[in-house]
Amino acid sequence: HNDHTPMTVLRSPLRSPLRSPLYSPLVGKWGAFSSEALALFARFTTPPTEARKTLINNRINAAKASGAWDVRDGFYMMAAADAQAGQRNWKADAFNLSEQGTIAFEADRGYTSDGTTGYLATGFTPSTAGGQFALDSAHLSVWSRTDAVNTGVSIGSRTSASVGQSFMTLRSTSNLSTYRMNQAAAGTAATVTNSSGGFVSRRNGATTRALFRNGASVATDTTVSTTLPTAAIVIGALNTGSVIGSFNTYQFASAGFGGNLTDAQILAEYNADLAYLQGVGAA
Repeated sequence: HNDHTPMTVLRSPLRSPLRSPLYSPLVGKWGAFSSEALALFARFTTPPTEARKTLINNRINAAKASGAWDVRDGFYMMAAADAQAGQRNWKADAFNLSEQGTIAFEADRGYTSDGTTGYLATGFTPSTAGGQFALDSAHLSVWSRTDAVNTGVSIGSRTSASVGQSFMTLRSTSNLSTYRMNQAAAGTAATVTNSSGGFVSRRNGATTRALFRNGASVATDTTVSTTLPTAAIVIGALNTGSVIGSFNTYQFASAGFGGNLTDAQILAEYNADLAYLQGVGAA
C-alpha cells in the first residue's frame, strides 16, 4: 500500500447538487427568485418575509410553467400579509385594486364585502384595455373561502342588463352558478352545491364556454359571444354600465382575468393557488 496514493473522493448523490442553491432545480425554494417575483416584491410597501417570498415565487413559477402567466391581464392574491400587498396586480403595476365602500381585509385570508356597498375596483375595462381578455378568448377567476348561498356576483361587469355580460355568481338559493362571458343571452346555469374553492369561467370560442371548480369542469354550453363589456370589472359585486350592484358577501382569497385558460392551465392554477393558500393557512 502506498500512503501517497491520491484518495478518490466520492460525492454523495444526496448532497449534490441539491445542497447547493446555485445548482438547485427547485428555483424559488433555495434558488434565485424570478424577475417577476422581484418586481412584485419591490411594489409592496412592507417587504415580504423570506417564507412569503418563496410562496409568491413558487406561485408565479407555476403559472409561468403552465403558460397561464402570459394569459393573465390581472391576478390578485388577496390572502396577503397586508391590504396594500393584497391589492397589487401581480402581472404588472397596472390595474391594482382599490377598496370601495365597506369591505374588510383579513391578513392571509382575503377580502369580504358588507354585501351592501363594498367591492374591489380593478379599473380594467375589457372593451378598451387592449389586453389578453378578448371576445372569443377570455376568463374570470376567483377563490372563495365561503360556502353559502348568495345571489350576489363574485366578479364581473356588463354594458347593460342584456348587453356585453361577463360575470360569475357561485351558488344561488337554487344551488345554481350563473356564468356569462362576452354575451347578450343569459345562457345556461350550472349546478353548484358548494361555493368555496377555486372557480373559473372561460370562453375559448364564439360558441364555447365552460365553468370549472377546483380544476374540474362543472358545465359547458354554446351561448354565442356578442360584445365585450364596456364597464370595468369589479370583484365582490357587478358593474352594470358604471352602476355597482349585486354585492357579494363571500371572502375572496384570489381573483383574476385575462384570455382563455386551457383545461390543463385551469388545473395548474388551482393547484398553485391551493399550495400558496395552504402555505399561509387559508386552505
